[in-house]
Amino acid sequence: MIAVGVQTWGTDVAALRRYWAAADALGYARVTYGDGLWDFTHDGWTLLAALALQTRTCRIGPAVTYAFDAAAHHPSWLAKRAVAIDHLSGGRLDLRFAVGAEAPDVAASWARHGIAYPPPRERLARLEATIDALRRLWAGEPVTSPSLGLRDARIEPVPVQRPGPPVWVAAVGPRAMALAARCADGWETSFLPPAAFADAVARFDAALIAAGRPGDVVRRSVEVDAALADAPHEAARAAERFRAHRGLARAHPLLDAALAGDAEAVVARALAYGEAGATDLMVGFVDFPDTRMLERFAKRVLPALTARPRIR
Repeated sequence: MIAVGVQTWGTDVAALRRYWAAADALGYARVTYGDGLWDFTHDGWTLLAALALQTRTCRIGPAVTYAFDAAAHHPSWLAKRAVAIDHLSGGRLDLRFAVGAEAPDVAASWARHGIAYPPPRERLARLEATIDALRRLWAGEPVTSPSLGLRDARIEPVPVQRPGPPVWVAAVGPRAMALAARCADGWETSFLPPAAFADAVARFDAALIAAGRPGDVVRRSVEVDAALADAPHEAARAAERFRAHRGLARAHPLLDAALAGDAEAVVARALAYGEAGATDLMVGFVDFPDTRMLERFAKRVLPALTARPRIR
């Protein structure tokens, strides 16, 4: 079985509320919303509160959130916000982290707001310390962490989920994968074709062995785009729509990582991800915030992938 989640973003709150309610009613396992200072989102954690109240059964969380500097998200405030969202959702929060991209424009985008963007090794160390602190804060323990500036810190109340919300880490490089293998309940990578994802899973499995953890304790997810045609004769048009949406050349390798085409082709590729080791797919539909493709996927693809498994 493959659990299928849906990614959302955007600033049209009315459209977001409709989309979240539809995804929840249609049986998607997760719905996420972006976090960051980008122009295509509101404040992520504020919108997660709305998402918690707009849904009833799906798991929710940030697409990813950040812990590389206290000005991005201070660990104590992050712990407190996570508790609030966990209570608002009745215990449905997943806390999903990103290590951060290496592109110079990413660092510059944070620097414009006066937020430090340390080198990779420092970002990884801070994320690992933050995950450790969050779990101890959620347990009600006093937390002292010189690297995070915490001294006998506590928070109350504690989360609904015990011992706390599952923590996911999006990781591609070997050091980030090793961190996810040591600390995470879920690991995610993005936009890899099934064969490349299988290679990444093998590397992650090796990291789990090195960390002394069994392979079945961590969920494995891949982020993909989807352009689902309404009928077989429209499959080529759907693939072209995805290519145009992403601004890709006709032979771009990212095309092999998309769920693009008619239902039969999309099911086949999704199942290929399952065979490669995916427990989860996080899907971004190219017609978002229109719900037609969301509905079509739920009717024609979801039944072949999952019977709505219970996940934590």
